[in-house]
Amino acid sequence: MTTLVSKCCESNPVNELEDHFGKCSHCGDFTSFDEVDIADSENANAPHQFQTGVSSADKLKIIGPKCGFSEDVINRFDPATISWVSERLGVTAEDGVKQALKEGHFVINTADEIENDAHVKMAIDPGSGTVLHTLNLIADTATRVLTTTNQKIVFHCAMGMERSVLACLWLMASYWRIQIHHALRHVQAQRPIALDRLDWITL
Repeated sequence: MTTLVSKCCESNPVNELEDHFGKCSHCGDFTSFDEVDIADSENANAPHQFQTGVSSADKLKIIGPKCGFSEDVINRFDPATISWVSERLGVTAEDGVKQALKEGHFVINTADEIENDAHVKMAIDPGSGTVLHTLNLIADTATRVLTTTNQKIVFHCAMGMERSVLACLWLMASYWRIQIHHALRHVQAQRPIALDRLDWITL
């Protein structure tokens, strides 16, 4: 699957383009557009992955309908927002990390394909047989930060809708003794793009 992104803001065009030239939906300037391949996995046991250079908000417009999200969520929710599911636990997309770090939060990267300045990287890899082990490591790390510092924790993956959500849910269930399906509904209330990937725990 491909999409068109502006060279100025890496956003979609407002209308149809002529010779890859048109108006950027983000800044409103007229600019050239590049065609970008998006690796949108059809496998329900694999996280959605994309090539770099496309904002999470634009990615949501592409995968949102497939995920069953409402038009309101697709058009109004910005995955780069930090969704606070408790006073000290948040979830965001890859492009929300910069803000999380700027605000002094402890950031945990759960996406193998993403390299950034997160404090720790613990990749959740469905199908590898290591998911539960990784979730426990993440929960141990997060608990240590919560009990020894005043920092808030932000989990992230590419979109903040699968792997990072699962890590947050596992912490809430395993350490806070919250029933995991109740935790999922709570997280979804705060972050409407959070998907149910509980079946990944045993993969």
